[in-house]
Amino acid sequence: MKIKYSFGILTAMILFLVSAGVFAQNTQIKRYMIVRSTPSYTLNINIDYNQSVLELSGAYNDDYQSVSVYDGETFGADKGYGGSILSKITLNERGSVRFIQSLTYNRILSYTFGDKTTVADNGKANYNCFTGGLGMEYNFTPAHRFKIYMGAELNASMINGDISVWFENRGIGTPYTESYKVTNSFRMGYGFQIGSEYLINESFGLNVGVRLLNTNAFLKEAKGTNNDTEFKLRDDADPNLKFAGNNKKSFSFYSIMGGINFYFGVKEKRYKLN
Repeated sequence: MKIKYSFGILTAMILFLVSAGVFAQNTQIKRYMIVRSTPSYTLNINIDYNQSVLELSGAYNDDYQSVSVYDGETFGADKGYGGSILSKITLNERGSVRFIQSLTYNRILSYTFGDKTTVADNGKANYNCFTGGLGMEYNFTPAHRFKIYMGAELNASMINGDISVWFENRGIGTPYTESYKVTNSFRMGYGFQIGSEYLINESFGLNVGVRLLNTNAFLKEAKGTNNDTEFKLRDDADPNLKFAGNNKKSFSFYSIMGGINFYFGVKEKRYKLN
């Protein structure tokens, strides 16, 4: 009786092991590798923080200098803010070359957050710069989530603003200020940018970068008379005209960009691994 009982248990165990092996073979997990193509189109929306350079930068130690602006040495700006929209169209299969189109608004001021009340000079200068550009961009890592890019563009800008100049009148009379308006001035220039993108998924990502714009490399001018209170941007040299001065001036600044990306045309392929 014991022999039959033991034999039955052994038979049951053998049947269980065989069945488990067959079941395991039938339920083997299938593994796949998913490969996503680079986007055929990218829409990039940024918030920009600006820092003026060269002659646009006219605030020394964060203090506006009316004399340098009035004499045409600088434009009198310092920092600012703005926003940009960049459209990027992929031109090759690998996704490394992109055609870019940009629309940008930047406001650049002597004092970004209110007026500076701790200095004697009560002057200031504020500028608006509307820029559109066309260019090319190279993406160094198009097939990766983390993309590094570098690009260049030619651009056209409309620049306007307002200037307040403080006259100390030392030993002559009471100090006073005069206000001037810079009317819409068309200029052409160029820009460079470098940055990175991070793909969260195939439709959405993040962007951070730095962009340098020289908005008035071409079409500089200095026109009008010294009696004008409204005039176009005086960025060419004219030693006899106030706000023009002896040298050509660059309306240049760089922007630290941060924003979001929307991706289109991403295709997905699955490769079976087993």
